Amino acid sequence: MMSQMRIITILLTALPTTIFAFAPPSATTHSLRTTFTPKQRSPISLQTTFDKREKDLSAEQLRAFYVFNRIVGTSSSQSIGPTQLTQMLLNLDIDATEEESAALFKYLDVDGSGCISFYEEFLPWYDDVALTSQSSAESFQETILSRRTVHEFDDTPVDDGVIKRAIECAIAAPNRLLTEPWRFIQLGPKTISKVEELQKASKNVGDANEGAFVKFTNIPGWLVVTTKVSPGNALQEQEDMKSVCCAVQNLMLSLWSEGIGSKWTFGPVQRTDKFAEICGVDTKKEKVAGVIWYGFASGGLKNVDVKCRKLGVDDVLKYLP
Repeated sequence: MMSQMRIITILLTALPTTIFAFAPPSATTHSLRTTFTPKQRSPISLQTTFDKREKDLSAEQLRAFYVFNRIVGTSSSQSIGPTQLTQMLLNLDIDATEEESAALFKYLDVDGSGCISFYEEFLPWYDDVALTSQSSAESFQETILSRRTVHEFDDTPVDDGVIKRAIECAIAAPNRLLTEPWRFIQLGPKTISKVEELQKASKNVGDANEGAFVKFTNIPGWLVVTTKVSPGNALQEQEDMKSVCCAVQNLMLSLWSEGIGSKWTFGPVQRTDKFAEICGVDTKKEKVAGVIWYGFASGGLKNVDVKCRKLGVDDVLKYLP
């Protein structure tokens, strides 16, 4: 499905050379923006290459074709007017104001007939939009596929704005019944020193899972993640933990997209009541779900070890008739 888009600006004059700018909606100030200039067009015969049969349409084109036909209904005109174009944009997840939709209609109505046909007028423009959307989708997928766990950080401080944007993405994660079970606690130098003292005093100091090979005070950023506890309701706690995992994934992806590496760790020390006390966690209401270490990767993100996966899509995906 095409990413929802917003027509940012449409110049209402000189329509043949109008520049449309699109950007996928984003909670951050670092949205990917794509612009293109539609080509000059003259009326196109139905016998041109745009007159494709249904079986020749791509998935995106076929979706638009079905939406178009559903809106046209039993009309013999096989074309849409301004109001129907607005409705079609909405159905195709393209967000546009009435003014923008009207300007787009004027541009697409090549022959000035007061209505728009699918193959002649709508589809050529929609193909451009689909390409823009595909570029956005591929960029997003690349962020997911390229993310790796970072084990070594340099001492460059991370701007608080980066963290706030990451948490904004985190709390957009799905959560059943809107329980919003997550909380994030950012630790400063004094608190981190207390955690390091706790680690030194722990019998598990040599546990590799605890990250004993890393000096705690050398990790530039600490975010303690908590999840709600529901005494007597193990199922709800399980559901809430699932939501917190989704939130952490969102957070780490947001950090990665801004050049910040991270590692989700949860060693023996972090499971203790003392750790919770140091971090101000009320264990009657919540429990620690882990700690996100974050910062700029030593040597840059490109030098981080490539993650290895033993299983591919065909190994984990099963089809049932």
